Amino acid sequence: MAEEFGEIYPSKLTFIFEPKKQISCMLNLTSNSNRYIAFKVKTTDPKLYCVRPNKGILKPDSTCEIKVTRQACTILPTTDTIVKQKFLIQRVFASEDMTLEDIDSLFNSKDCHNDINMKKLKVVVDIIPKVVEMKSKSEVQDLTADMAKEIIQMKSQIKGLNMLLTEAEERISKLKEQKSDCGCKGTVTILNFWNRYLDDR
Repeated sequence: MAEEFGEIYPSKLTFIFEPKKQISCMLNLTSNSNRYIAFKVKTTDPKLYCVRPNKGILKPDSTCEIKVTRQACTILPTTDTIVKQKFLIQRVFASEDMTLEDIDSLFNSKDCHNDINMKKLKVVVDIIPKVVEMKSKSEVQDLTADMAKEIIQMKSQIKGLNMLLTEAEERISKLKEQKSDCGCKGTVTILNFWNRYLDDR
């Protein structure tokens, strides 16, 4: 049944977070049918997300591009918050003369309730884009080069920390030896004192 309505891409909505900026992603509905399809896009948080268009009519063998915009936030949302945010895509076959004004009444009609196809989409909020989402090979190469530089820097920092740790361990060992030597010398001095004291008597 779902295959008759066509494809929904992507399977989850991914937003690349930027502080204090609106962030958007695209959602594509593609019809593989020779029939007209009415659709609606709903969200669990309509104040946070703006969907344009949030309803429409797909002609046979056509694609509708939908822009989903997330309102600006100061800090990155927590995983618990993101998990609760979802989208629902509703689709149903419609007549050729269907208009946008008729879509709401069509979906609210009890007659077509069982014929509505529904698909839920999860939300993902990332800090950096995935490599597979890069637009060009140069972007992938640039990201790879940057990551390689960071790895080299981290290795250098780790090496420096290991050297400092080794030096600190050597110093601690020397201090322990010095402390031990001082203790022995102090004991010998006390014994010599008592020996001289006893000889004098």
